[in-house]
Amino acid sequence: MLVEQFVIECRLASYTVKSRRYVDFGEAGWVRPEGLTEAQRERYDEAMAARFEDYRRLIELGVPKEDARFVLPYCLRSNFFMTVDARELISLICAMRCGRGKGYAEIEALGAQLKAQFDEIYPGVIDKEAARYPRYEAAPLPERIALGGDRAGDAELLDGTDDAMGLLRQMFDFTGRFPIRDHDNPNQVKWNILTDARPRELEMVRYTFRVKRVSLACVTHFTRHRVLSLLVPPVARALADGEYVLPETVRALPAAESIYRRAFEAQGMAAREALELGMSMEDLSYFALSGHEIDLVLSMNLRELVHFMKLHTCNRAQWEIRGVAWKMLKLLTARKPEIFLYLGPSCVYGPCPEGRMSCGRPCKRILDL
Repeated sequence: MLVEQFVIECRLASYTVKSRRYVDFGEAGWVRPEGLTEAQRERYDEAMAARFEDYRRLIELGVPKEDARFVLPYCLRSNFFMTVDARELISLICAMRCGRGKGYAEIEALGAQLKAQFDEIYPGVIDKEAARYPRYEAAPLPERIALGGDRAGDAELLDGTDDAMGLLRQMFDFTGRFPIRDHDNPNQVKWNILTDARPRELEMVRYTFRVKRVSLACVTHFTRHRVLSLLVPPVARALADGEYVLPETVRALPAAESIYRRAFEAQGMAAREALELGMSMEDLSYFALSGHEIDLVLSMNLRELVHFMKLHTCNRAQWEIRGVAWKMLKLLTARKPEIFLYLGPSCVYGPCPEGRMSCGRPCKRILDL
């Protein structure tokens, strides 16, 4: 899963990944870093086997798979499909072997395999590109492991277009679309803009957020959006901080909550012992659990924000990303109500796209401020 997270941050590619919300990964197994000493290997395997057992026990107690998965470690074996053009693949291989993937043995090894296959078709191309690959300043990794508790996610609006409607009016004047006249109904005009098939003007308006205390599992919901700019710290930082998400389905079952909390405490202790045994922080990244928390920074234009909110404020969205999405939307609405009161799930704009999976509760009032 560590490699999966690395690769899907590549923006100019398409991915198909098996859902850990609905699929049982109890028998998926785990990756073990190469070069471990016998003592390191024993401690590593003991910790990972215990977390997979915790996962199975939580499911047996009735915890949904989408919540039980938070105790799965980042060494979980996963498969995914990727479609990418040659230019972007060259960049990805160089990043694996010369850039931010360097130092992570599994990522470097995958980069070497991809290079060998690429060289059979286009020999020498990657070597030429790697020779001029720019120096990459790696983010520092933590040096110690903390034991934390559960915390709730949050969001902070860092920056954005101050006069969004003023800028949009300039764009409409430029393109000649949606001319705003004195006799126009402003609400209808805004609605027409947000429901237009190709609202390129919206792309000129942009907002930046710091999303706080979300699980590593939740990070993938942001990463999958290709049309945004994203800063994500190294996975090891989430492990080192030790804080984690506690799902309500787990909190509601005392036996499950006990297993869950012990899992994060035990994993932190195991990581500390592995560090004392000489494991590198790169290899210790595999000890991170999917429920460990991390902060991230992202920037999206208004067109992508409309799409993001359609997906993630929906009642069918995963509960954690849904909660963060509504907090982001409330921040935007408090700042620019003339635009953002109109955003919400897909059912705000028309028929529910979920079909038979619909929640049956269309959103009538978008925000209750």
